[in-house]
Amino acid sequence: MAPRARWLLLTARVACVARVAYVACVACAALAGCGDNLAGPSNVDPDDVDGDGIPNDVDVCPTRRTPTQHDEDADGVGDACDNCPGWPNPDQADTTELAAQQFADGVGDACDRRPTVGDDKIARFFPFADPAEAAAFAGTGWTIADDHATATTARWVSRRAEQGDGLTLQARISRLAWIADDAELALAVDGDGVTSGMTCSLVHTAAGDRLVVHELGGDLQTVAIAAVPPAAPIVLTIARAYTVATTGQLGCWLSIDGGPEQRIDVATTDDFPVGTYALASTMATVDVDSAIVLTTPFGCDTPVAGPGVVGCPTAAPR
Repeated sequence: MAPRARWLLLTARVACVARVAYVACVACAALAGCGDNLAGPSNVDPDDVDGDGIPNDVDVCPTRRTPTQHDEDADGVGDACDNCPGWPNPDQADTTELAAQQFADGVGDACDRRPTVGDDKIARFFPFADPAEAAAFAGTGWTIADDHATATTARWVSRRAEQGDGLTLQARISRLAWIADDAELALAVDGDGVTSGMTCSLVHTAAGDRLVVHELGGDLQTVAIAAVPPAAPIVLTIARAYTVATTGQLGCWLSIDGGPEQRIDVATTDDFPVGTYALASTMATVDVDSAIVLTTPFGCDTPVAGPGVVGCPTAAPR
């Protein structure tokens, strides 16, 4: 056997032995830990397994410590455990991926924007139940009180950036009252929506209300919509997705008072996923009940419409 071949074989054997030893060490440590846990007294209260002071039988999230017991959608499942924390789904069904021969992704069927693709996740959920949630954002003008975030003219930009080829921000709004013409309610991703990023906006003008989607420095599309009633519940959603090419897609959805979603899209040219998101109001009194952030991982290769095009599709209408 040639010297190089013998060296490669020896190196492989050494690496193999080292790996076996490492695995054995980890296994022994795990067993030792289990043994210690089994041998010693348990500090777990069987009637309150998460130790939050709420008995299991009345705890809305019995396996995770949730002293506040907050349940944004009032479906009996606390926010910390709910796979659709803003949409009532007491059954917690997450089966649509299975029907498409994908793994369930932990995003419930009731709120899954891509129900047949099993790689999305809920990155953040803001029920706006605690003023401390404001620490997740930079900016001013928003106030958290009475289980929602309220503003007239304000802007929040997330301090944390989320990773992935797909990024969705969805806000559930219980009040939107225009104060003046040229007022706006906007969601943004990959920037603050003023100097950078992409926006999905409700705009009020003297000529009527409009839904606008815009990549700053790129394409803009707008469509006229019916006047938004001040007390009608609104769901506004923005989602961007990148493809293997240097372009992507940006979608903007609006649902008023439980009605069907209206949607407009633009192709994007900026292929750098910054991952931040923003929420802004200009001359409009707004109550945002909750906001959810969903992500799709890098390297998604789900086919989209068009010959030879491969990439992550924009979130499906919901």
